[in-house]
Amino acid sequence: MNLDRIIVFLPCHSLGDFPTWLDEHEADDLLAAWTAAWHPRLIAATGHPPEWASADFTPTDVTNAIGIVPATVEERFASHVDATVLDGSRWVRCLSGRDAIVAAALAAVGEDTPAAPEPFVDDFHALGFAWLLADLLARRMRSEMDVASSGFNQAVVEAAQAVVAGDAEVGRTRLAECFAALEAVRSHYYPVDVWLLDTVLLAPTTLGRELERELDSPVPLGLVASGSVIEALATTNQDAVARIRALQGQGSLSFVGGRYGSRPLDLCTPNEIESDLERGRETWERHLGTVPRVFGQIAGGMTPILPQVLGARGFIGCLWTLFDGTSLPDAAGSRIVWEGTHGGTIDAIARPPLDARRAQTFITLADQIGTSMDHDHTVVIQFAHYPGTACCWFDDFRRIASWAKVCGEFVTLEELFRRTAGTGQPVSCAADAYPVTLPVEDRPIRAQVTAEMQAAVTAVAAEEAAPEENGKRLQVPQAAPAKRTPPQPNGWVAMLWARCVGSRSANPDFVLDNGLIRVKVQPTSGGLVSLRLPADGGNRLSQRLALRTTRPPPAVGRPWESIDERAVHSGMVADVVDRVGAVIESRGRLTGEQGDVGTFVQRVSLADGLPLAILEIEVRLAAPLSGPPLESYAACRFAWHENEMPGILRSLNLEPIPTERWRFTAPHFIEIHPATTRVERPATQILTLGIPWHVRSGDHMLDTVLPADATDPVVTRIAVGAGLDRPRDVAIDLMTRFM
Repeated sequence: MNLDRIIVFLPCHSLGDFPTWLDEHEADDLLAAWTAAWHPRLIAATGHPPEWASADFTPTDVTNAIGIVPATVEERFASHVDATVLDGSRWVRCLSGRDAIVAAALAAVGEDTPAAPEPFVDDFHALGFAWLLADLLARRMRSEMDVASSGFNQAVVEAAQAVVAGDAEVGRTRLAECFAALEAVRSHYYPVDVWLLDTVLLAPTTLGRELERELDSPVPLGLVASGSVIEALATTNQDAVARIRALQGQGSLSFVGGRYGSRPLDLCTPNEIESDLERGRETWERHLGTVPRVFGQIAGGMTPILPQVLGARGFIGCLWTLFDGTSLPDAAGSRIVWEGTHGGTIDAIARPPLDARRAQTFITLADQIGTSMDHDHTVVIQFAHYPGTACCWFDDFRRIASWAKVCGEFVTLEELFRRTAGTGQPVSCAADAYPVTLPVEDRPIRAQVTAEMQAAVTAVAAEEAAPEENGKRLQVPQAAPAKRTPPQPNGWVAMLWARCVGSRSANPDFVLDNGLIRVKVQPTSGGLVSLRLPADGGNRLSQRLALRTTRPPPAVGRPWESIDERAVHSGMVADVVDRVGAVIESRGRLTGEQGDVGTFVQRVSLADGLPLAILEIEVRLAAPLSGPPLESYAACRFAWHENEMPGILRSLNLEPIPTERWRFTAPHFIEIHPATTRVERPATQILTLGIPWHVRSGDHMLDTVLPADATDPVVTRIAVGAGLDRPRDVAIDLMTRFM
């Protein structure tokens, strides 16, 4: 039988309704069937490029044809096909995977499956993939692809015949004409530059053969790594280091990084960020002979001070992307100018990357490119993957780009920023919009608080040793502010303060007063019942300890309840409240519905010369905690007047920022600003002293998540006060003293 057609049956009526909604397995089956049909031996045997037909209609003209039905379409095809039609042709059905389909199709035309790889076979598969993507993109851009008039079909057949005959030179020339024809047609209906990025993420487990294979890529790529991973690479794979150096020198590889580690940026001080970048720069330069000019990281969050810091260090751009699943604010564009705090700006690539591991990415790629063309001034499509994890369709896509710019041009990030200079759209975000780092379930909060305290000590040491640059440097105080003169109350406020001070005689053991601040401990719970300043006399804050747990979600059919509505907080019962000198010590139990859930010791003292109370807290749990860390935890609970709607400011890189979050980080301090009144009142401050996580449990209540376990009691310190001029300075000083 002389076969003269190759027909692939697709689950659509036209390419205008091509199924981009397929799941991973279905997408892989569909692409495998289509690209398998472009094997050069099949094209040479039939004398025509492959065609497609709808799997939903009974074929009527399949005489002398090879019919390929993707496995995922088999049920739809078989439900209506006429058996008499099947007799006139050769069929490949119920097979998955390109190699299996190719072998069956070659057998149908009387060809043996080659024992060894043949030249240009992968290029023909890529050509078929390019034809499909070009047609889908043309339709997505409200046009049609007409390659018949360009001589495409004839060039495909001649290229296949030359390859089968062993004429590599003619085969290569004709293949180049095929790709050039697709590129020429593309330039007619969407003459827009499409910039493509191949972003390879390095991890300690992917530095061997996987990485070496990635370095064989036919297109430029970018390596994203921290300094610690580069250090591991230099230790384990010097061959890869040598190749990376060579590729970077040729301009076909760009370094993306900057930091040495990946400590969350929202928990860092500015000096910590500077030190981390400096250590990263030294590591890259020592092992690879150069430093990244584009900032990027796999994990670690983002912070609004980065543009200023990166610009001062000579970075030309950055990736507005985290690759650990953390979402960043939507920048609504591909190419932006990121505006941070203090006037800092830096160019950035902002549209989220596509997953190069999945066939779904490539079944929807035309839509992704079309959407970017519709909305972006500069079209940038970024693919991300770890070495050795990209799917075969990404290999085909890179092969397409090595022949022609059918779907765009792969470039390094440095080249992209150079060739698109001045095209970024300004984007700025509120500081509270940046992602908040959540606690890691398999890492105790106790260890993370210790890390925060140690970081404060390191930051102060670095500040003492750091040379000044350009007459400026980030300041970290070395001591608490000097003692200040207490504010002098007057009028009715003075009378109220005198009345409060006078009440100490009723129970003097439970009150501490240094003339700047006055705190009272509740004898029944052992927590703070009040915190007052002489200038205003009103109660600023109350405090107690609690264990928060969360009830299971309601059964199906019951009214829905949020996590906060299902929260359960234990009680705090003091067994003993004693005063030892200038310290009030409370000992007692945390009580729940089923009995005692823990024990506590809390000591309260006042800072000398400051309106500040120091809480030293020890909590021992009756049983280990279970569940998400911010749904099951020990807490220091703060409350203020229920009729007040204050503004909450949290520390981010030592700066106070307004927050409306109910779960947030603030490793140094929190400020509670009173609602606007006729009498101006200074803010109430909670110095968190390294405790990162806080949960608002109501409009007038805040939980500071304490490190606690069921074995050894954990000692935690928190300071509360009001009217501090520079709470960040006091917090850093106390953290270094308590470490």
